Formats: sequence, structure tokens, C-alpha cells
Amino acid sequence: MPFSFAIPGNLHESVCTAFGNIGYEIKVTIRSCGFGINTWVQSLRMPVIRVPEENILTALALSEALRAQADWLGAIELQMLGDSAAVPDEHRLCVRSIIRPLQKGQTLVDVGLRLIENTRFKSAMDRFGDSPKSSNVLCQTQIKPRDESWHALSLQHEHSFDLELDIPAAFRGTQYDMDTARIHISHELVLTVTVVDSKQAAHYLRLAVPIQIVPKIALETSFAELPTYGKSSSDRLLLDSSHTAVWAEDESEDGQHSPLLPPPSYQAMANIRNSLAV
Repeated sequence: MPFSFAIPGNLHESVCTAFGNIGYEIKVTIRSCGFGINTWVQSLRMPVIRVPEENILTALALSEALRAQADWLGAIELQMLGDSAAVPDEHRLCVRSIIRPLQKGQTLVDVGLRLIENTRFKSAMDRFGDSPKSSNVLCQTQIKPRDESWHALSLQHEHSFDLELDIPAAFRGTQYDMDTARIHISHELVLTVTVVDSKQAAHYLRLAVPIQIVPKIALETSFAELPTYGKSSSDRLLLDSSHTAVWAEDESEDGQHSPLLPPPSYQAMANIRNSLAV
């Protein structure tokens, strides 16, 4: 039979890091009587997620295209172009990299792209008094450009390369960006380029840009379904299924429950209890 319940707004988001995990599950128990008492138990993991806080950085990441550019010693210009600086998990990220020579006599050896997740555990300190940190490469790709004679590519003019990354699923390879009192998680997209100058000296160039991993709902709909922590006092996020209705308190004319309204929020339930106490 259909059921629903409210999720408290002060719950920490689900997370799985090197410093520990926070997870939630729903457990259903059914007992039946027949020839004895039979018990059936089934558990379902349920992640608790929230859209990023409504700040300037998040607004820019959700609305702006991915753009990054850097100049190395007036010799080479690097550029990264993408559709958005905010992408969901389980998504194929496509980035165009542009290598533009500003001086002659340089050779391109390889071009790579990697997604790095940086985690800082705020509520603990190591023996040096610093917060523990970790950095993990979630996914990466690399190509080795060649000319027609199968040698490294001579940089006589601008070259562009389309690179793709398959972002892992949330909680099974990556985490959503978050910044709470306990933990800070951020991501950066890094373009790596290896070039050899006219003196046959190798140089390893790096261009990094922040990128946000967000829930799909942050890109598809409004923030009404997943309140931010700043609005957690009015949380009404309910466990719901597309195949089952969420039943309300009032009834329709034919005596059947109406599935149109969600159950009352915690504030509404508190008001009911106060009125009964009076």
C-alpha cells in the first residue's frame, strides 16, 4: 500500500569518502499470521541530496558555459571549451581543447583531460593542526597526436582536440559538490599538455578550471523539490514513487482519499500538536 514520510531538514547529505560514509536506507517489515508468524524484511538504500546553495558561484556554474584560457611564457596558449561548468553524475562530459602556438619550433607530444575530486574534512585535524585532505582522479583520458609520418605533431598552427570523460555515478565513484560544517567537496577539470621546445626540452603544461557535479534535478527543474540547507526548516521532501500516489488527509466526495496533496510539513504538524495541547 502507498506510504510517505517527511525527511528532516537537518540530516546530513549522503556521502562516501576516504574519511567515512554517511548513508540512509528504508527498511520495510511485514508480519503475517498463518501457520505461525511469518516476517518479511526488505531494505532500500535512499540517498539524501540537496541542490547547491543559491550563491554566486553556483548560479554562474549552472548558467554559464565552461571557458578557461592560459598563456605559457608567451610560447603557447591553452584553451578549454564546454557547454556548462555544472554537470550531473553519470554523464558524458565533452570538452574541446585548443593548443595555439605563439612561437615556432615546438612539438606537441600528448594531450590529456582528467576530473579531480578534492575533499577536506573540516571537523578533524591532523598532528600538524590542519584539516585532513584527499585528492582523487575520478576519470581521465589521453591522446597522442601524430603527424603523417607517425611522429609527434609539430606545432605550426592552432590545433583542437575533442576529449570526453564518463563521470561516475554519485556515491559509487564520485560525490556531489558540497560545503557543510563537516566536509567540503569540490571538483576541477584539468587539461594537461606535453610539449617539446626547440632545444628538445620537455615541458608539462596544466590548465585547471573548477567544475561542479550536481544532481540532475538541479539542471532540469526548479529547486522546490530539494530545498537547500538554508530552507531546511520548511522541508517537505517526500519519498515518492511514480507508480504510487502520495495520499492526503482529506477525502473527496466519493469518500476516497485524494492523491493530489502531500502530507503536512513538520511545521504544520507542530501547529496541530500545539492546538491539541491547548
